[in-house]
Amino acid sequence: MQTTSMSPTIEEGDHFTTFEIKSETLNPIERFDIVAYKLQPVPNQTFDKETRLFHRVVGLGGEKIEIKAGKIFINDKLLDEPFQKVTSGEDFPAIVIPNNEYFLIGDNRPQSLDSRYWQKPTIKLEDIDGKVTTIIRKEDWDKGKRW
Repeated sequence: MQTTSMSPTIEEGDHFTTFEIKSETLNPIERFDIVAYKLQPVPNQTFDKETRLFHRVVGLGGEKIEIKAGKIFINDKLLDEPFQKVTSGEDFPAIVIPNNEYFLIGDNRPQSLDSRYWQKPTIKLEDIDGKVTTIIRKEDWDKGKRW
């Protein structure tokens, strides 16, 4: 499924590779990783159950997360996001993320069906298939670049 939810980081037509996460005891997921995961239920939305989406990890298990006027706060401190993003002025009420779960958000916030909209706003480790390790721009792919 192609969407603009990760623009400008991942644009339509870009290719990427993922590192598969197979161990339940080893947790290679860190804040700001982009992960591939199984679709989570979104009210009033229907998708193929095999659909995989890609979003950025911003909240980790045990942390309090809140969004005020489009700014993300972790444990009441403003999160410094060191990547390009498209923000919106939306709020999300404070929640504590359960252990071994994550809060995911798209880089193109106005166009992203992410944790802010799911029936349960966090995702379990076992629902994450892998993390993105390499992004190849469409124009580079078209020129033959593969890694």
